[in-house]
Amino acid sequence: MAHTGNELTIGEIFSMTFNRRAFLQGSGAALSGTALASGVPSMGFAQSPGRTMVMNDSKTWMIGDIRCTALFDGIVQVDAAIFDTAEPEAFAMLMEQTHQPQGKINLDVNAYLLEIGTQKLLIDTGTRDLYGPTLGRLPDQLAAIGVSADHIDKVVLTHMHNDHTGGLTSATGSAVFTNAELIVPAAEWDFWTNEAIYANASDGFRFSFTGARAAAAAYAGKVRVFGARDEVLPGLSPISLPGHSIGHTGYRLSAGSDQMVIWGDCVVSPQVQFDHPEWASTFDADAASSIASRRRIFDETATDMILVAGMHLPFPGVGYLSRRGGRFRFDPAI
Repeated sequence: MAHTGNELTIGEIFSMTFNRRAFLQGSGAALSGTALASGVPSMGFAQSPGRTMVMNDSKTWMIGDIRCTALFDGIVQVDAAIFDTAEPEAFAMLMEQTHQPQGKINLDVNAYLLEIGTQKLLIDTGTRDLYGPTLGRLPDQLAAIGVSADHIDKVVLTHMHNDHTGGLTSATGSAVFTNAELIVPAAEWDFWTNEAIYANASDGFRFSFTGARAAAAAYAGKVRVFGARDEVLPGLSPISLPGHSIGHTGYRLSAGSDQMVIWGDCVVSPQVQFDHPEWASTFDADAASSIASRRRIFDETATDMILVAGMHLPFPGVGYLSRRGGRFRFDPAI
């Protein structure tokens, strides 16, 4: 795909990031927005009314000849208590430094559109209305760049939590991306579509199956599952990053000498987990595995200066990691 002049190349991104380091340090630290709507089970998510977030914006760049666009689904507010094992004083300091609401943490929710040749791939789909009126902006984001839901050829999931699967279906349960193949890590699919696991889950935990179960019904016959060693598509390969969810998966996007890692939810809260990668959240299925996965991908991307994208990094969620002692810093690239 030709470079049109409206997208940034990976070289331009790298240059801009490190020429603007002093300016960018901390520029994404404080996330704007307020609380979610009520009606969310007690899983760390806030239960306050909030306001409608409007942000018709997207950011586009190139990885080789692959066009990438960040899409903003909105802002979710979670209870700070999700970091229940964090050192209290250090945690409180980070909350103050990043201007978080009392007892809460504001998190952006991102998805990514990849245009590989003639195919349009969506990595994750946001939340729809599952967590209230500050989210569910993905359809507007696509429309703003001239892409309709039926233009999407494939939807690739990092995992099957509701804030990644909610946008797959409408409120009535029908498929939103009617022409798309749904591509899912096998371990994720096997867990979230298992009827015995769902039947034995607590009422609160059952809510977590909402998006996955709706998607399984709506995309029946159009689902492809893949193993940890399988190539998803030419130019897009999986990175096994278990812990946050049982089959949580990142993706390496490669084109020529350029690459980018989309790491899903390895970072749930950028406000704390770059300073303290050893802090897991209560959203993690396996805290030890989540910490190990985060340390591993931090080390690789910081050492090799690989562009990263994350679903809960400050929109557009794209940048580079650098080390500072035993900790890390995220520098937004665009």
